[in-house]
Amino acid sequence: MFHNYSKSKILAIINFALIALIVTACNSFTEPEPQLRIGTNTWTGYELLYLARQLGYYDESQLRLVEFNSASDVLTAFRNGSLEAAALTLDETLTLLQDGFALKIILVVDFSNGGDVLLGKPHLKSLDMLHGKTIAVENTATGAVLLDGALQAANLDVADVEIVSCTWNEHEKCFQSADAVVTFDPAKTRLLRQGAVQLFDSSQIPDRIVDVLVVREKVLADDRIALGQLMQGYFNARQYYFENQKKAAGLMAPRMALTAEEVMKAFEGITLPDLGENHALLDSKAAGIQKITLRLRDLMLQQNLLRKAVNVSVLANSSFLPDLFQ
Repeated sequence: MFHNYSKSKILAIINFALIALIVTACNSFTEPEPQLRIGTNTWTGYELLYLARQLGYYDESQLRLVEFNSASDVLTAFRNGSLEAAALTLDETLTLLQDGFALKIILVVDFSNGGDVLLGKPHLKSLDMLHGKTIAVENTATGAVLLDGALQAANLDVADVEIVSCTWNEHEKCFQSADAVVTFDPAKTRLLRQGAVQLFDSSQIPDRIVDVLVVREKVLADDRIALGQLMQGYFNARQYYFENQKKAAGLMAPRMALTAEEVMKAFEGITLPDLGENHALLDSKAAGIQKITLRLRDLMLQQNLLRKAVNVSVLANSSFLPDLFQ
């Protein structure tokens, strides 16, 4: 068949065929990039997502959990397009809306009910002793909301204390030089072990620190299968936790660098809405999360944590939640 071709042309054809075979073989062994990337920082409420992965509830060719050192890093990654979804606090979600990001809340993960705290050095016996002291806090709206509640309870103003910026992964280190720190588990538990005293917690400002899962609007239609799997896996893991608390806590303990007993104690500081409660919070007719978001938005505007009012009337999307009667 090659009688009309020169030797050089024949060699060129053979080389081209070999290269094509190599490229095809390489592509067949290349893992496809997961369609849905979900960013989180380390926080008790988000651990059920990782428990779901550990229990094999997720197909990692469809979705991938990406852990960051701080909430600030998660926000940065979401802003620059590195994530399709993110686990955020409700106030962080409002800051994204303010900056023009089109997104939806598809899951209410938890309500902080003591999980976020202001811890002080042992010599600080009460909140009013913070006057003139140094407080380390992450530069996020969540940290500001908790600190604002603590200062109001102490009848203090921001000008009465010295604020030091400190990301979550540095909380324990910052506490060595600061008088107090705004933090959460697992750092909270480790600092209490070291003798820190709890001065204030999120149970004193109910419904202000709420964790949600947000997704970019533009991927809602394209990633329906992965999003459905994400939600089903999450609620399966939630059920597994409540039916097998000690075993589940043991599985989560290494990631959190806590003991299983400390993990269970950490979960006492949050409220985890079940499937029915999520439907009540996110369904358009009930719109429970809308009322909570409006109150938080107004508070953040009063405290200059938002530059402008944002529309939250169509923020919730319950369509990816598992059916209540399946």
